[in-house]
Amino acid sequence: MKRIFIVLLGLSLSLFAAIEKEQIAPIMKHKIQSVTDLLQQENISKSILSGQIFEEFDPVFDFDLMARLSLGTAQWRVLSGAEQKEFTYHFVARLKRSFIEKLELYSNEVAVIKDAKDVVVGSSTRVFLLTELISKEANYQVDYKFYDAKGRGWLIYDVDILGVSIVQTYRSQFEGFLKDNPFEALIGWLQEDLEP
Repeated sequence: MKRIFIVLLGLSLSLFAAIEKEQIAPIMKHKIQSVTDLLQQENISKSILSGQIFEEFDPVFDFDLMARLSLGTAQWRVLSGAEQKEFTYHFVARLKRSFIEKLELYSNEVAVIKDAKDVVVGSSTRVFLLTELISKEANYQVDYKFYDAKGRGWLIYDVDILGVSIVQTYRSQFEGFLKDNPFEALIGWLQEDLEP
């Protein structure tokens, strides 16, 4: 599972500019290959590798939305603007640290795009990019969920790994943690990399 997570993030780091809906699959295909090539390079330091990957990765994900969804609407609304910014900052930093820590688990897996399908959620349409991560041992489903961020193009707001949502996983962890701890303690956990 850890290996899948790292590769999924690595392969996602590929997009670099605002993406139109019809461009999602071809751009992702091209960028997935670019990131795979990076991961297969030898004699490249982890810091340089992660830097190159994040350079392409950051514009593709809507981290602000991922942070808000992961914390949950009710909890998000009671925070001040400064607290929301603080949470988002530490949430994104934790995601990236987790990715960097797992870079060494990569072992020549490849990802293929299976389909890009429209999914109606409420009154809006999302695009789910269905991919499969192929390793020597098994194949794993990894689905990237895009939404129309209007002027910023289509952005990823969540990723499902083997049918499990990253956002929902974090939300469940945060909800459990905040039942017994204040918000400040959650920030401390995000900073210290301690399991809640």
